[in-house]
Amino acid sequence: MRASVLIALVVAGAAWAWWARRRMQKRQLAWLVRAAGASARRGAIITAMSQSLAAFVAVVVLAFSVWVEEAHRVFWLRMPLAVLVIAIYVPYAAVLAPVRVNVKNLRRTPQRRMVESGARPDVADAIARAGRPFALIGSLIFLAAVTVLVWHHLRN
Repeated sequence: MRASVLIALVVAGAAWAWWARRRMQKRQLAWLVRAAGASARRGAIITAMSQSLAAFVAVVVLAFSVWVEEAHRVFWLRMPLAVLVIAIYVPYAAVLAPVRVNVKNLRRTPQRRMVESGARPDVADAIARAGRPFALIGSLIFLAAVTVLVWHHLRN
């Protein structure tokens, strides 16, 4: 039962992240292109800073949810906070994830989407390069959030 709950939540969370990433990608990439202007360096800095800040906030929220349950027995707050991290941060971190299957027009890379929205190719490449490591960090935070979500089932 315990492992099946964890596996079901991982599958459901991954499906949600994929769907939500597709919906928020256009806005996020347009914001990064506007903020970068014509400077590739500025685009990389803004991408790294915004993704770092979001990852830090997600980790703080997860740590707070664990602490609040352990120290104050407020168990009902742990689950909504973990779901909040899965629902908002994980798709945000996956926006600049590289495309694994490179079939000609099947899936467009984040760089191609930014160039189509008006960014210079060097700016799009710098933004995508700066955001790639955060897709992995987002996956690790996703696994931590799912663990926090089912924490009660794992420790009892």
